[in-house]
Parts: sequence; C-alpha cells; structure tokens
Amino acid sequence: MRNALLSVFLGLSLGAPGKAGLPAAFGGWEGSAVQLISIPQLVSATGDAAAVFREYGFLGAERRQYSKAGDGFTATLWRLEDATGSYGLFTFLSQPGMRFHALGNDPAASGGGVFLLQRGPYVLELRGDGLPAAAPEALSASIPASQGTESLLPPLPGYLPTEGLIPASQKFLIGPAAFSRTLDRIPPAAVRFDMGAEAVSAKYNRGGDQPMHLLLISYPTPQLASKMLREFQSLPALSQGPSDRTLFVERKGNLIAFVLDAPSLEATEQLLQLVRYEADVTWNEYVPPPGQNAGSLMLAVFSLAGFILLIAFFSGLAFGGVRLIIKRFVPIPVFDRPERMELIRLHLNDT
Repeated sequence: MRNALLSVFLGLSLGAPGKAGLPAAFGGWEGSAVQLISIPQLVSATGDAAAVFREYGFLGAERRQYSKAGDGFTATLWRLEDATGSYGLFTFLSQPGMRFHALGNDPAASGGGVFLLQRGPYVLELRGDGLPAAAPEALSASIPASQGTESLLPPLPGYLPTEGLIPASQKFLIGPAAFSRTLDRIPPAAVRFDMGAEAVSAKYNRGGDQPMHLLLISYPTPQLASKMLREFQSLPALSQGPSDRTLFVERKGNLIAFVLDAPSLEATEQLLQLVRYEADVTWNEYVPPPGQNAGSLMLAVFSLAGFILLIAFFSGLAFGGVRLIIKRFVPIPVFDRPERMELIRLHLNDT
C-alpha cells in the first residue's frame, strides 16, 4: 500500500500541468505505459548504482519505451532535489566517447546510442540503437524551463582546464558513493564530504602514454582546506603508493588539487597552472535591523522632538494671533478682564 501511494504521488507530481513528464507519443513514435520509479524501486531500476542516485538527491523518475516501425528506444526522466544533484547525475551517467554540447542553454551529452540532458532538477536519459535525431528536442520540450536558483549550476566544474580534456571524462562528486567509483587511490572517507566538500575530476591527454587524472576538491574555507591538505599528505595510501603511479597534491585557496599519473613534474605544473581558480574575498558586516540600531533610534528621537517643537511654535503663533484679533475687533474684554488681571499680594513689607 505504501509503495502504491508513493507511485501515485510521483505520477501526480511528474504529470501535473506545468511539471515535467514524458509524452505518450510524439512524431509518430508511440510510448508504452509509463513506469514510475520511486525510492523503493530504485535498486531494481539502477542496480548497484542506487546509492549514487540517492547521494545526488533522487526524488523519483518515470520511464517509457517508444517504438515506431520496428525501431525503439527507452526514455527516462530523473527528478533530483536541485540542479547540483542533477548535474552530478548527468556527469555520472555520461561515458567516455560521448560528446559534450549544449541544447539551448542546457548541458547535453550524446554518443553510442545515448543522449543525456540536464535542465534544472531534471536529467533526461535516452538509450537505444534506434534513437531518432528528433527525439532529444521533442522530449526535452516536456521539461519546463528552469527558473531562479534551479538554473544555477555548481561553480566547481568551471575551474577545470579545457586544454587536453578527454570528452565526457568530467565527474562532479558530492558524496563517497560516486567518489569511490571514480578514484581508487584516495579513500572517500578522507575527503570529508560531511564537512561540505565537493569534488570534480577529469582526465587529460598531455603527451604521456596514459591519461593524467586531475581531481579538484573544494572546501567551505581556505583554513579548512589547509587542514585537510596536511591530513592528505599524511595518508599512507598517498605517501606509500606504487612507485610507477605518481601523485601530486597542492592547495589553491579553498581548493585542493590532485594530479595523478602525470608523465613528468613539468606536465603536472603546466596542468595546475591552467586551473581557472580565482580567490574572491568578501567582507560582510552585520547590519542590525532598524529596531535594534542605536543610530536609527536617535534619529527618531530628534525627529520627534523637532516635530513637537514645530507644533508648539505654530500653536503659539495661532494663539497669539487669535488674542490680537479679538482685542482689536471685539469691544468688550475677553482675555484681559479686570477680575482675571488681579494679583494676589502678600504685603510682606507692611508692618
């Protein structure tokens, strides 16, 4: 019953107006009944990669089989918590040999009968030997355009150099499950993803017999990165690794850069110099709200005092003017009557 309710809820959330959902048919292609994938069905749908999907913030998915004149392909629409998780899953699903490009303003990858598109919190995955050229654009139209923070991709992958980059080798990592599938020489627990770390890795052809591996790990502060650098340098797995597999580590601000399997120290330095990282230091002072600001309070006090003085001044002018007018035009005394002008005298000098 619980799984059925989850499936119904997922179907409503993905198929409601204004939400993403795979169409039942397009351009002569007929889709099968939609298969809803919720968290309980994730293991059966993704196998041993289920932990990686959960790590990227998996919320749900729907899948259809499309067929036309004997050809067919499978379309899966993955829904993640945010664009950070969807971009990570996008890089995880991409494989060497695929070509990274853009479909509109969204990152896409294609090759080997596979097409991937990342848009906001969604990842569209198309697989099949009979994948038609019109399918990516037609099915991506069912995903609403990302708005606001949904379109913000993580900045860390933008630091990767582009010279010599092997296509589709980038992997954006936000947890140990995906990290352990990408690198085997650095223990995932040593990265400390629980402290807000993010990582991106890529492979490069820089003239050696085997590709170089660049890993960038970002930490919230430079101080934490400095501390983590000392911990990395003391790891036996790094300091006592195989002699035929080189490893170089360096810190840049809040980034720690690893270069693995470099053919020479010169090639390592050249690659690190291409890392497009620029430190940006900001100073944000706390400004108390108006109710807690002493300066605003004093300005309010002086404004109130000035307002009261103005009222007193104009009230005095008005009262004096009324007295003068009445004395001039009224024949009988109104304000200066004798009984009101008498003074009480004590006659202290009288003996």
